[in-house]
Amino acid sequence: MNKRARVRLIGVTAVILIAIAAVVIMSGNAGGAYSSSVADVTKDQSLVGKRVKVGGSVVPASWDKQSNPMRFTIRDEKDSAGSGPTVKVVYTGNVPSTFGDGVVAIVTGELAADGSIKATEMITKCPSKYESAEGALPIADLVGKGSAMEGKTVKATGYVKPGTLGAASDDPRFVVVAKADGTGTSVPVSFTGVLPSGLKDGSQVVMTGALEADGTFVATDLALEQSQK
Repeated sequence: MNKRARVRLIGVTAVILIAIAAVVIMSGNAGGAYSSSVADVTKDQSLVGKRVKVGGSVVPASWDKQSNPMRFTIRDEKDSAGSGPTVKVVYTGNVPSTFGDGVVAIVTGELAADGSIKATEMITKCPSKYESAEGALPIADLVGKGSAMEGKTVKATGYVKPGTLGAASDDPRFVVVAKADGTGTSVPVSFTGVLPSGLKDGSQVVMTGALEADGTFVATDLALEQSQK
């Protein structure tokens, strides 16, 4: 290989290395957003005014179904004691149907001077959750017992009626029916928590909660029936 060819090869190699470095940098800062933790954005003033991407668990009761834009608070998902820092989020995009109390929300937006994130993008991570329906009241039996069951905390089971699954801001969140084919006794379900991963039309669910006088089942806990693993 002559000298001119070697110089040309070195030049081409340098260009390739620069391109690779640029790709790596861009992938680490996807969409021009700095990936940060809740703790980082609460103490790093250099991030103010910049676009950040932050994930954290939604603090229960920190959001309002009717607010527009939606406002809620997140904390580090590993902060099980609930004693760590929190960040307020003002979100103007479409709310994922899986959003709810305790769900891990990953938001992207500008960090404001007041410490809040003005987010325009959000995705959620839902945990898998299964429970046996053994001992749970079928929806038809629950309704059949009438007023005798109103206000009593029970475990009940039914199937998600196709086309009724909505967002956390919807009330009811979905409707359960007695039969897997989407027919039979139906009951609207109010639930603001995290929907288990894999929940969809026709899924059999196991719920803990109470039947209200208006016929709505207010669930405090929700899981997929374990046979659906």
